[in-house]
Amino acid sequence: MKSTYLYLTIFTLVVVVYFTLLSFQKTPSDSILGEWKEVSWEYEKLDSTRKADSSFDYMITDHIKDQISQNLIIHKAETWKFTEDETVEMQGSDSKKCFHWTLKGRGNILQIDGSDLMEHYEIQELSADRMILHFNFDMQVRGIVKMTFEKINT
Repeated sequence: MKSTYLYLTIFTLVVVVYFTLLSFQKTPSDSILGEWKEVSWEYEKLDSTRKADSSFDYMITDHIKDQISQNLIIHKAETWKFTEDETVEMQGSDSKKCFHWTLKGRGNILQIDGSDLMEHYEIQELSADRMILHFNFDMQVRGIVKMTFEKINT
């Protein structure tokens, strides 16, 4: 009988400590806030044979980037600023647009809503100073684009 109370007390303490530590952890919504600068775009063909190190095939040139992003919200956006009111400001060299953003799933899907478009990006990495987004497209050959961002204001 005494051991039952001991096990129950230990279990309860472990659960309380676990949830207490979990409550102090920074959420993905908090981590994404701030200003992010686009560093690179890389492309991986889905139809090609996978490499052992699963690296991406090649860097995307500005011309190819323009073709890929022609009908996307992110067209010519080099700086993304995420705010607490779930607005993302996308600023390029000659344009500035505002959209609504939401994190879906377990915080690994970034949804950006435009006036008539909705886009989904998979968050591969989100740290204090770096964010990597993947998105699928079907231009001429199926593939994944890996977009890498670095935080401007830390």
